[in-house]
Amino acid sequence: MTPRPSDQVENLVDPDITPAIASHVLFHFHRGGVPGPLFFRRLLLAIEVANADQRAAIALSFPGWVKAFEIAADRHGGSSSRLVRLSRMEGRR
Repeated sequence: MTPRPSDQVENLVDPDITPAIASHVLFHFHRGGVPGPLFFRRLLLAIEVANADQRAAIALSFPGWVKAFEIAADRHGGSSSRLVRLSRMEGRR
């Protein structure tokens, strides 16, 4: 059975990862996107250098940022294309 377009959007949407977050994370990884405000650029740096416990603590307040970062950092999973699609969904959620 061929999935309907609405099913594809439903599978793509993560309530914690907004199109803006996806775009800023992609920019951080030099994969397109746009730079975010200074606070969020520094937040991404903090996530990048954090160990597992520190990253879990950051995720309590910024779950979408940590999830998006981990998707983009998974270089072997090819999941960053999901972030690209999410970043293009501005206004469609």
